[in-house]
Amino acid sequence: MFNAGMVNESAVRFEKVRPEPLHVQVLSQIRGMILSGKAAPGQTLAETELAAQLGVSRGPIRDALKVLERERLVVSNPRRRAHVATLNAKDAEEIYSLRRSLELLASQRAIENATQADLDEMEDVLGRMQRALDENDFIAMSHLDAAFHDVIYRASDHNRLYQLWQEIRAQVTFFLVSREASPITSQSIMIDEHRALLEALADRDADRLLALTEEHLLGAYDRILQALPEEERD
Repeated sequence: MFNAGMVNESAVRFEKVRPEPLHVQVLSQIRGMILSGKAAPGQTLAETELAAQLGVSRGPIRDALKVLERERLVVSNPRRRAHVATLNAKDAEEIYSLRRSLELLASQRAIENATQADLDEMEDVLGRMQRALDENDFIAMSHLDAAFHDVIYRASDHNRLYQLWQEIRAQVTFFLVSREASPITSQSIMIDEHRALLEALADRDADRLLALTEEHLLGAYDRILQALPEEERD
């Protein structure tokens, strides 16, 4: 019979549960509001209103807005209150040209380093993509798109490369959720193109994976440009 008194307490080690600091929670909430499309491009982000909604002082709000400004999701200047960023053709070109360089390197290294667990995770994300597509959940599809590519970067086993991807990831997601680019929701783009990337990686076919990555990113860039208002394309 088990005797609780005989347990060797010194052999049981637990990490103390630490809730996230307040400023981290506030940052996550505001970033989530922007990346879910609940705060539209150009929308004012008033510190007093955000503080009241989140039940905090203005200090954590101000700190969060500074971080989001560094992430290029928020714009602030002395003559105007902080507001959600708006994106134009130059933003798209800079983000996608940088992403192309990063992702080609990530794909090249993932061919050598991806594990079965990585492939299984990509398969799982594809399944969730299909469900989001069936439900016409555009926001979920945008986030799952980024999650799929997260795995490729992690599978590259290149910490600095993954860190660089994380620095532009929010902007990539922001482009997807802030533009009504309806073609991106099609089966051929949302599922089939990602399926082809997964299969090339699983086959360890570097030439095919790099060619598909180039094609996939160029198509994404073109669709973003087409979704921009005409006055923002130049």
